[in-house]
Amino acid sequence: MTKQKWHKYIAQTHKWVALILGLQLIAWTAGGVVMSWIPLNEIRGRHNAAEQTPLALPADAAALMPAQALANAAGQPATQLTYRDLLGTPVALMTLLDGSLELRNAATGALMSPLSKDWARRIADADFAPEADMASVTLLDKHVIDYRGPLPVWQITFADAENTNIYVSPTEARVVGRRTDRWRLFDFFWMLHIMDYDEREDFNNPLLMITALSALLFSVSGICLLFFRFYRRDFNFILGKRKKA
Repeated sequence: MTKQKWHKYIAQTHKWVALILGLQLIAWTAGGVVMSWIPLNEIRGRHNAAEQTPLALPADAAALMPAQALANAAGQPATQLTYRDLLGTPVALMTLLDGSLELRNAATGALMSPLSKDWARRIADADFAPEADMASVTLLDKHVIDYRGPLPVWQITFADAENTNIYVSPTEARVVGRRTDRWRLFDFFWMLHIMDYDEREDFNNPLLMITALSALLFSVSGICLLFFRFYRRDFNFILGKRKKA
């Protein structure tokens, strides 16, 4: 194949690949700019998270129910048990033999899970540092664009400038997600970046692989075109400097 035919073939390939990939290449570049400019702590909402002062459990061990008594209250053995303080109340989070989770008052053995609406409000309010009213408290049983973790989950929405949503697990009694407008912006460009328009988690999906390979072909064909775009006269200034030397 002659040089002219190679040139024509590579140019045609480069042109059509550019037409197909152009918008995605812009999305990748724009996404890289957005994701590199917004600090990770702000994306995760940690800049609005209140500093939590660790609270000690009662020094008197007798004040807490032993693991066996808590397991008896649950009606089955526990494979894991963790004592902790929940806003001044000692609690025990148990993983039971069947894999389920239970949260109980560590002093009385009373079942606390699933967590009540009032407890969800208190946990979210303690976690959120800025002064803002709660707009709504909703128990979700299906995923929303903000949250794709374990269900059910309490969604607490604050009336602040960043439209913050805090998600509280009704089983573990802890914050499992903080979502703001910055997170939503990041998530949108992350979706475009990995080309997973549903779950936004699969970094190895076929569409991304094909597009990435096409982008590689686009880059290689562009570099090859440079070979045909350069002429000897383009290097005269370099050759001229060498002759003078």
